Amino acid sequence: MTHSGPTRSAYDPRRRILVLAAVCVVAAGGLVVQLLRLQVLDRERYVAWGEDQRLITIPLQGMRGDILDRNGEELAISLSSPMIYADPLLVLDPVAEASALAPVLGRDARELQALLASAGRFVYLERPATDALAEEVAALGLPGVFIGEEPQRFHPAGDRLARGVLGFVGHDSAAWSGLEVQYDAALAGRPGQLVSERGVGGRTIPEGERELRPAVDGADIELTIDRALQFEVERALGEHVRTAGASGGIAIISEPATGHILAMASVASTDDGAVVPTSDNRAVTWTYEPASVMKAVTFAAVLNEGLATPTTRRRVQDRLQLYEETFTDDELYGTKVMTTTDILVRSSNNGTILWADDLGDATLHDYLGRFGFGGGTGLDFPGESPGLLPDIESWSGTSFATIAIGQGIAVTPLQMLAAYNVLANEGMYVSPRLVSRIHGSDGPIAVEAPPARRVIDSDAATAVTGMLSRVVEGGTARAARVPGYAIAAKTGTARKVQESGGYLDTEGRFHHVATVAGYFPAEAPEYSMIVILDEPTSEIYASRVAAPLFGELAGWTLRHYQVSPAADILVQGDGRLPTADEVASGPREGAGG
Repeated sequence: MTHSGPTRSAYDPRRRILVLAAVCVVAAGGLVVQLLRLQVLDRERYVAWGEDQRLITIPLQGMRGDILDRNGEELAISLSSPMIYADPLLVLDPVAEASALAPVLGRDARELQALLASAGRFVYLERPATDALAEEVAALGLPGVFIGEEPQRFHPAGDRLARGVLGFVGHDSAAWSGLEVQYDAALAGRPGQLVSERGVGGRTIPEGERELRPAVDGADIELTIDRALQFEVERALGEHVRTAGASGGIAIISEPATGHILAMASVASTDDGAVVPTSDNRAVTWTYEPASVMKAVTFAAVLNEGLATPTTRRRVQDRLQLYEETFTDDELYGTKVMTTTDILVRSSNNGTILWADDLGDATLHDYLGRFGFGGGTGLDFPGESPGLLPDIESWSGTSFATIAIGQGIAVTPLQMLAAYNVLANEGMYVSPRLVSRIHGSDGPIAVEAPPARRVIDSDAATAVTGMLSRVVEGGTARAARVPGYAIAAKTGTARKVQESGGYLDTEGRFHHVATVAGYFPAEAPEYSMIVILDEPTSEIYASRVAAPLFGELAGWTLRHYQVSPAADILVQGDGRLPTADEVASGPREGAGG
């Protein structure tokens, strides 16, 4: 018997085709959407990602301009120096490469590993590097580690010569101090960059994308400094600081007529007894009470006001009572008739105070401001101090007396020299200068200076010059004499203000600053100078410790610039410097002067 059930529907291949077609349509749609996202919607993001994988940007620095002395001699220049860097994206094994680099670079392997595995495309590993070190690293053949070049600052005459004046430059040619900072806009070049395409292993693709924006070198600046004279000033200053047991010293030599600074040196004693140039240009940043060198300014005001001539006589006592203060001179002489010249030659405090009293507070204050005290010199050196000239409203009954003899007023060494330049320039103030011109890409550019201004009449300046010449001939600055030349100068020995505000230190002792300021040849001044010894211990008087340095440097300067001696001085003079006994027996500055 046959059993018959419901029949199975026949196989229909069209259904499978439809299903397959639907799957294909969906897949194709997904691909279209993905392509749309990649090529249209997110195109920029993926292009940037791709470029980041292939392209590396290397910063390029323009060469910093050179700093030259007045004769074109190099003081600071920039040269290419190797540097070692890495592209972390191309580093295959940060751990292994760091281990290989660590002993070569002398650095911690974990520190290097962190750099090699960091984000970004450029990290410095060593800068600057020596040629030998760069060759040793290159020989390792590490993927992603490269050798490049960047400019570095060098000082052909040594990194100590004029260091406080020139200043310093750090990484990326960043100026830190001195003229490097003041003229950074001219010296600094404009940075550029190199964009190159690299393949696997970091090799540059020869036909790949490359974009170069060249760096632009900075301008050269020409200083008024004379490298040879600067060297001699630093040498002699250091020697005298060491001999005097001083804590430091400062010396400046300039041309009064132009304001050009030919040498500017500052040295300090170290704990181990060495004397080295300071990184701080104390010639413009340090202030102190100048003592008796200020007396020339006081008498310039007296003569300019017509109150006296160099030969005007006056009775002077060795003790002078003003309110609660008693002023004394170094030697006791009772009462003596002195000319104004005698007062300056003997450096009499009391004689100077008597004439300052005739001037009056307001007039004295006005002249001090006109001579440049209490304000800038026009040099605009970084960190330059304006000094301290107290407002006249704050003056006490004895302020005129102390300020007239150089106490109760704070000046910079450059301010004091600029005031003496007024006397040398027949009464004209000429701002000091360190830079004469800038050599840009289009040629030399003159550097403008503030205009000269009249401070006192030429007759008064000439009269004071004659008085200062007598100070050197037979007064407190006899040790500053130079055979064959007339020198105009004044000494000053100041008690140094302590941190407590008084003159005594914690052990009840005085500290001193010895100064000599002047110019030469006196009959037609070509050069001016100030020398300062800070806290000398072998002797305190400027006549004994600073005047010999002044004379030594004045003689060297005159010979260096081939200034002929005066015939009348060669005939009349004895052609010798004073002996030590003669200096010791000669007049000294008034007490506190």
